[in-house]
Amino acid sequence: MSRIGAIVVAYNPEIEVLDDLLRSLSQQVELLILVDNGGGSRFLAGDGVARERVHYVDLQGNQGLGAALNCGFAIAAEKGLDFLVTFDQDSHANPDLIEKLHDGMQAAWAKDHQCIAVGPHFYDRREGQKVPFPFYTSENNKIAPVYSTTSPDGLVRADTLITSGMMVAVPAWKRGLVYNEGMFVDYTDTEFCFRARSLGNTLYGCLNIEMGHALSDAPPLKIFGLSFFEYSPVRRYFYFRNTVAVIRMAHTPKVWKLRLAQGLLLRFFVNLVTDKQRLKSLKMMIRGMGHGLSGKLGGLR
Repeated sequence: MSRIGAIVVAYNPEIEVLDDLLRSLSQQVELLILVDNGGGSRFLAGDGVARERVHYVDLQGNQGLGAALNCGFAIAAEKGLDFLVTFDQDSHANPDLIEKLHDGMQAAWAKDHQCIAVGPHFYDRREGQKVPFPFYTSENNKIAPVYSTTSPDGLVRADTLITSGMMVAVPAWKRGLVYNEGMFVDYTDTEFCFRARSLGNTLYGCLNIEMGHALSDAPPLKIFGLSFFEYSPVRRYFYFRNTVAVIRMAHTPKVWKLRLAQGLLLRFFVNLVTDKQRLKSLKMMIRGMGHGLSGKLGGLR
């Protein structure tokens, strides 16, 4: 019987959404960890019983997503867990999500012993209808979105998975596949996935498992097949810095380097049109790209 835990990373969360997520997960896992990067201490304030089921860690300020995830995995490893499912604070977990993810992991292992993570098919929970985001897979120097499969288990090999809902084998983390804390926020999951695959590991998306999630402050704007998110100027800094940093990393596949570079150029000009704080965003995007080129990672610089 597998021992499964979950970690939720909080940073100035919408408390009601966070509480709903914690209540659901606490009924599904052996250990539920909440790592607080700031503003999450009021979780489940009116429900002492549910609050007692949460292992709370206060990082005493925003240490970034990677640091929070590594903290949770260290606890999971110490407790002897087999899997840890990682979550952002703004996701929705159905009552059977963890069970389905575990089934997906077992099915993936049955066909591929190199699998170290699986993830659900997610959609923006704030939209009126479910519009699922695709998984992406690269083959023959081309990247293709995947929305469906003929495989009865619903599994598709994916190049990347998002943090929220990703079930990760704890032994992989113990072997040294830890999160890059320098990324701080954006592309923490993407960099982790690229590095995992460069080491011979595989990742699978589960098309038969749905999860509601919010990727930004508002539903994304779709242009030329790309999703453009509503971000603050500070978040623009991290996004542009980390995109450049990932492009420069040796373990990033060449086909993805080109895709990310093209996307970044398009986003630069679209943001100048759509952002409410255009001048601040422009300054932060340029600053971020400069720091990405010079390898200055970590918190805001």
